[in-house]
Parts: sequence; C-alpha cells; structure tokens
Amino acid sequence: MREMRFFPAELTSDVPVITLSGNELVHIEQHKGLECYQEDEIVLRTSAGKLHVTGKEMYFKTYTAFEAVIAGSIDNITIQGGK
Repeated sequence: MREMRFFPAELTSDVPVITLSGNELVHIEQHKGLECYQEDEIVLRTSAGKLHVTGKEMYFKTYTAFEAVIAGSIDNITIQGGK
C-alpha cells in the first residue's frame, strides 16, 4: 500500500526552500538566523550551510524567525558548508 503524505516534503524536512523571482527578489524559508547583513551581501544560516546572497542595494522586505524576503539587485546565491 502506498504511503499517503499530507504535507510536501520541504515542509516536514529541515531543508531551506529558496525561491528567486527574476534578479530582484529572493524568498528563503526555514533559515536558522542572520549571520551578516550589508547592502551588497547577506548571509543566512541554514541546515544546508551558509546561504550567501550578493548583489547591490539589497534589503529585507520581510524577516521573521522562519522566512526572509530579500529585495534589491541580486547577483549571486550560493550555499557553503553544511552537514
């Protein structure tokens, strides 16, 4: 018998969910906190490692314990380290 899932895997796991809209908006769910905040670089801790977002004139549209929305001119997104 097939196992039924009531929630998508990304909601029940500890994996960050990253959604990029063009080069002007990035939405990060399930982050673990802010490590660095500058206009040209923002670093968030995640279960997959440090999430580096670089660009120009970046700022938080939203920042809560569970999600972050970064606006500005996004140039690059990388994850370093992890488990």
